[in-house]
Amino acid sequence: MDRRGMLKQRGLFRIGIASGIIGIVLAFFTLSLSGQEKGKLAAELYDFAMEQFYQGKYSEAVESFNQLIQSFPESKLVPYCHYMIGQSLLKKGDVEEAIQKFEFYLSRYPEGARYREAQEGLRISQEELKKRREREEASEKSRGSHPKKGEVKRRICAQLSYIEVKSFEDLERRVKELKNLGVDTIIFKVFQNRGERVYRFVNPRHGEGVYFQTGSAQVVDDILGKIAEMVHRQGLELFAWTTTRNATYGVDGVPEFRSRIYNFETKRVEMGKGFNLFHPEVIKRLDGFFRDLARYPIDGILFHDDLILRHNEDFSMEANKSFMKEHGFLPHPDLFYIEPFKSESGRYYVQAYSERFWIWAQWKNRWLMKLARRWMNGAREVNPKIQFAINLYMDTVLNPNNGLSWFSQTLPSAIENGFDYYAIMAYHRQAMKGRKIGLKEAMELMTEVTGKAVKEVGDPSQVMMKIWILDWKSNESVDYRLAPLKEVEELLTKILKEGEVSLAFVPYLPQFPLHLLKEKWSGGR
Repeated sequence: MDRRGMLKQRGLFRIGIASGIIGIVLAFFTLSLSGQEKGKLAAELYDFAMEQFYQGKYSEAVESFNQLIQSFPESKLVPYCHYMIGQSLLKKGDVEEAIQKFEFYLSRYPEGARYREAQEGLRISQEELKKRREREEASEKSRGSHPKKGEVKRRICAQLSYIEVKSFEDLERRVKELKNLGVDTIIFKVFQNRGERVYRFVNPRHGEGVYFQTGSAQVVDDILGKIAEMVHRQGLELFAWTTTRNATYGVDGVPEFRSRIYNFETKRVEMGKGFNLFHPEVIKRLDGFFRDLARYPIDGILFHDDLILRHNEDFSMEANKSFMKEHGFLPHPDLFYIEPFKSESGRYYVQAYSERFWIWAQWKNRWLMKLARRWMNGAREVNPKIQFAINLYMDTVLNPNNGLSWFSQTLPSAIENGFDYYAIMAYHRQAMKGRKIGLKEAMELMTEVTGKAVKEVGDPSQVMMKIWILDWKSNESVDYRLAPLKEVEELLTKILKEGEVSLAFVPYLPQFPLHLLKEKWSGGR
C-alpha cells in the first residue's frame, strides 16, 4: 500500500476531523520517514488539497494546505500552499482573510513563483471588499425610515468615572454647571469594577457589573436611562463609556472564557484576567451586551482601553486554532520572543520579536477590529444614530510598532474600521513618570501625538485628545494654586495649534477650574 493509501486508511483526510489532531498524528507518522519519503508524502498531500480546491471544497482545501505547512515546514511546496490558501479563501467569499493571506505571501516570498498571481489575487480581493462595503452602505441608505447616523462634530467632553454627589438632583446641577463651562458631551462610566468607588446616588445590587439592563452581565443598578434623560434635558449629549474584555461580571469563574498569557517568569502559559475574545460564547455574550446598551437613548459609546491584547496574550485554545487555520503554524512563545529579560523594575521585556510574532500581532489586531466592527454594526441596527469612539494609547500613534506589539492596536486599522472618534490618551503626567522626562519634553510629546493623529485621521474634530487633570503620582486633583493649571493651559495651547480637535477632560472633578480654560477652545465665544 502506498503512503497516500495508508493515510486514507487511517482516516487522516476525513472531513470533520480536528486539524490539531491530524497534525499530531501526521507529525508522529513522519518522524520515521526519510527526506525523499517526506517529499513524496508532502506532494501527495498537496495533490489531495488541489483536488479539494477544484471540487469546490474550499474550506477543506484550506485545512489540507495548512496541514502540509505544519507537517512539512521545510517543503518547497509551502509557498504554493500559502498562495492556494489565499485563492481558496477568495473563492469561498472570505475576502478579508484572502487579502491577509495574499499580503503575507507577497511579503514573505518576494521571489516566489506565484508572486504575480498573488498580486492579482490581492487586487481582486480588494476590489470585491470595496464592492461589498459599497453594497452595505447602499443598503443602509435604502432603509429610508431609519434615521441617519449622527454627524461627526467637534466635542468638548467631561469624562465621569466618579463624582462626589449623593443624589440625582445634585448630579443634574453638576451637569448644568458643565454646560455653562462650555462642555457639550458627558462621557459616563457605565461599568463598575470590584474595589472601585460606587456612585453614591445608586442602589447597588452587586459589587461589580454594569449600570444598564442586560442579560450579558451583572447589573449593579439600571440608571442609564435616567442619566440620559437628565443629560439631554440640560442640552448636552451622552456617551456611555464601557469595558469589553474586562466585562467578565458574573462569569469570572468560567476558565474557558478567560484569555491565556505567557508568563516569562515561570515560562508557562497561564490564565489571564480578561475575556477570551476568540471563544464563541464570549463573542455572543458581548454581541448582546452592545445591543442592550444601544437600546438606551444615548448618543455614543466609548470603547474602554481594554480592547487590546498584550504581547504575551492570547494563547488560548480557540485563538491558537483560529490562527493556525489561517497561517499554518501554532502560536508558541518560543517562536516569538528573542532574548526575554527581566528589568530592574521586575517587568519582563524582550530584545526583539521574530518575524512570526509580527504575523501573529497583525492577526490579533485584525481580529479585535473585526469584533469591534461587528459590535458597532449590531448596535447601529438597534440605534442607527449612535456614534463610537475608541480609546487609543499614545504609543499607538507615536510608534506604530510599539502599539502593535504591546497592545495589538494601530491607528490605521481603527480608521479603516470606521470609528467616529479616536480618543488619544495623551496623559502628559503619566508620560513624565513612565518615561522619566521633564515637563517640556512631555509637552512636546503631546504636540507630536496630536499632529500625527490629525494628519492620519484627516478631520481634526474626529481626533479626541484626552487631557488628564490629576497629579499622576499622588492621584490627587491638580492644584491650580501650585501652577498645574498653567500646565494644563500650556498643554491645551500646544495641542490646539495642531487643529481644532475634540477634547475630553479626564476624569472630570468639580474642583478643577475648567471655567478658566474655556476661552482656549471657544476662542472667547
